[in-house]
Amino acid sequence: MQAFKTWEYNGRQVGQLWMLSENILKRECKKYNLETDSPKHVLISKLGRVIRDRERKMITMGGEDHKSTHDITPIHKVDAEDLPANMESMDKEDLQCVAASYGLDFDHSSDVKVDLLKKLETARLKGTGLLMILDDQSDKKKRRKRKSSDDDPEYEFTAESKDSD
Repeated sequence: MQAFKTWEYNGRQVGQLWMLSENILKRECKKYNLETDSPKHVLISKLGRVIRDRERKMITMGGEDHKSTHDITPIHKVDAEDLPANMESMDKEDLQCVAASYGLDFDHSSDVKVDLLKKLETARLKGTGLLMILDDQSDKKKRRKRKSSDDDPEYEFTAESKDSD
């Protein structure tokens, strides 16, 4: 019960469902009329999917008055302290629960611990490389543009204009 109160106090983060006991998850699943005779990672996956769908519908239909009941922040946007610090030492079942909390797809029968860790890490870093590439491209363009010493202050000297001269 303490874990449930902590989960509620921390904003009912869907990504933190893995911390709840199986009994609490079953109770929460009953609130949404979901099947409760499943392994813990399946309960988390179903519950997380329903909560995310409902929150998205409330956001799109609720307008400015919408009051969110759950935090549905995806894994690539959460703070590092929202993820377990000891993922490498967690067992396969716990990693499945963490992955299910964030809505990641995995094969519970064939994915081993290393696969789950890789999927969690890949999802966590999703999009960060693109920002670096964009930053690099903008820096290159800035470095290529140079003002000419001609009388025309609007003229910009670029690598292309040098070749045409």
